[in-house]
Amino acid sequence: MLVNWVGVILGWPVRGWGGRVGRVRMVVRVGVGVLAAALLGGAVWLAWVVTAQRMGAAMGLGPADGVVVVERCYEVSDGEGNSDGTDCQGRFTPAGAGGDQARPIVVRGATGKHRAGTRLPVRLAQGVAHEPSSSPAVKYGVVAGMILVAGAVPAGWLLTAAWRGRALEGTVLFGAVFAGLTAVAVLGIAVGLFAGIVEVFL
Repeated sequence: MLVNWVGVILGWPVRGWGGRVGRVRMVVRVGVGVLAAALLGGAVWLAWVVTAQRMGAAMGLGPADGVVVVERCYEVSDGEGNSDGTDCQGRFTPAGAGGDQARPIVVRGATGKHRAGTRLPVRLAQGVAHEPSSSPAVKYGVVAGMILVAGAVPAGWLLTAAWRGRALEGTVLFGAVFAGLTAVAVLGIAVGLFAGIVEVFL
């Protein structure tokens, strides 16, 4: 019985199944389509939850949530010891609030090492302050792109297999995912360099 089901799914001729083959294949195709839609929808949802609010804050979208009075700024590094931009510590006062409501906060991806006492209009995202800066915006955009590629490519692979009525080689899937992630990374680097050059001259 198991061999018969596998044969139906892969398109092999199975003796004694008659018209049931077409119905089973249709059910399989519908199931694969639902799985592909779930993968794509999950990727979009995850990209939105992880990056949308942070990227919007880094891009300066919407009114400022308040002002940060800088106390000190410092260089930060990633897990491999490479420079990962500048962060600033300071006191955050919500928009329209008094100084007695100020609280400590960190400004991620600052545009530079601001002097102590500098007032920065910021936007909040998940408890972290951001001033408008291209570097973190591009970084979050790359993360969102990679999440979408990781969901969209397998979804497309499944839909293609269902449409053709046969399973595709796994190497096609892995090759497409690798190519998509590489393209997103290269595009992010190019956009980041261009944005950095523009910021220097503006």
